[in-house]
Amino acid sequence: MINVKEPNSIYLENERAQHAILLLHSFTGTVRDVKLLATKLNKIGYTCMVPAYQGHGLMISELMKYTIHDWWNDAYEGFRKLKDEGYEKITVLGVSLGGLLSLKLAEEEAVHSVVVMSTPYKKDDASLEMRLANYGSRMGQLLGLENDEINRQIALIPQYEAGLYKFKRMVDDIMSNVKHIDAPIAIKYGKEDEVSYEKSASYIYKQIEHEQKYIKGYDLCHHLMTQGKGKEAVTDDVIDFLSQYN
Repeated sequence: MINVKEPNSIYLENERAQHAILLLHSFTGTVRDVKLLATKLNKIGYTCMVPAYQGHGLMISELMKYTIHDWWNDAYEGFRKLKDEGYEKITVLGVSLGGLLSLKLAEEEAVHSVVVMSTPYKKDDASLEMRLANYGSRMGQLLGLENDEINRQIALIPQYEAGLYKFKRMVDDIMSNVKHIDAPIAIKYGKEDEVSYEKSASYIYKQIEHEQKYIKGYDLCHHLMTQGKGKEAVTDDVIDFLSQYN
């Protein structure tokens, strides 16, 4: 059996930087979701912070000890660290759950700009349970667990009912306040992702009242837009957006 340690947060400081980027990963993902993008942004002059969400990267039974409120705290603490380091320009950038938390930060804090990718405007039990089941299977195989143990872990998902409820409630709360975001925002979705994410991107775009808002779909991208086919176009556009509002 392989011992898997909980991923650590990533902090890539650029001593000459006046602009910092907070990069937030997906639900059931890890800091690896956005590590390549953070590394590239750091090399061209930005300080980058990637918080690790509690429980992510561990067995499903460990992940389910936490809720979206814990992951919000992880994101918020990452933002506060950048503020405490003296950065006044902070862009929040997130994928999926990271996009939701980026929107929430932009609703509650004075952020410099926002980039969200593959961000849902609503969630239901079935889709969240499917993500957890896929995660349980993936992590079980990585850990070298027997199929019986993997199935036992996945069978724990119904016990996470309260966690799923909190997740859905926070999504609803974020979407009810998204119109209050007062910062330039880029909204991105993959055309190879589920069609619901294109609908979500359109919904968020229409709700945003700030004049400097942009929406774009990417032909080759699936859900995790920072990896796989199409990631170069996404990265280039992120850099262009950041440069425009640097």
